[in-house]
Amino acid sequence: MVEYKRSVVVVEDDSFLRSLIADAIEAAGFSVSTAPNAADARRVINAIDPDAVVLDIDLGNGLTGFDIADSIRSQSEDTSIVFLTALPDPRFAGRENNAVYKNAAYLNKHLLEDTDTLIAALEAVLTERSISAFRHHEDENRPLAHLSRTQIQVLQLLAEGKTNQQIADARKRSLAATESAITRTLEALQIESSADINVRVVAAREYMTSVGTHSRERT
Repeated sequence: MVEYKRSVVVVEDDSFLRSLIADAIEAAGFSVSTAPNAADARRVINAIDPDAVVLDIDLGNGLTGFDIADSIRSQSEDTSIVFLTALPDPRFAGRENNAVYKNAAYLNKHLLEDTDTLIAALEAVLTERSISAFRHHEDENRPLAHLSRTQIQVLQLLAEGKTNQQIADARKRSLAATESAITRTLEALQIESSADINVRVVAAREYMTSVGTHSRERT
């Protein structure tokens, strides 16, 4: 008798991390396939019709993990989803928290000490039990949780080294409104202007510390 193994597709653009995740899930008794980008992910998912998908959100230029999840759910609600990302919450990818479906898990890579939590999250979404324990985006103590979506967008653009005018152009707002938004963002971060510090550098460092330097999502 052939033993049935639950199937999982791992979508992660970092080759080393993709291999590490796949090996850990396979060792836990799952059948695993992988994809490095959104296009390959769609092809593999359509071919396999997996029981679950582990999705990075930041997949470089183009479609994100959220786009893949939306595509999966538009076809079927039977595939379980675990988001595995460096982003504290969906707002850093230009989405709201409801982009994470109620029966999906959301794991912050920075909070995982080992792969056991990932395996436990997979079991939770597959059985639809205790999923709330694996929804890091709902943690009130997550990095930059107190910022608004506008402030996060401004902070992202500051971290990219944009000038005030470039930020205004990117957000399609006036320069005056943009300067006001920047001021509010810095105040929310409790960064005060002084001759001893470059507030934009401090703000950028705060962002990079929170999401990691690998992130490339855009709002």
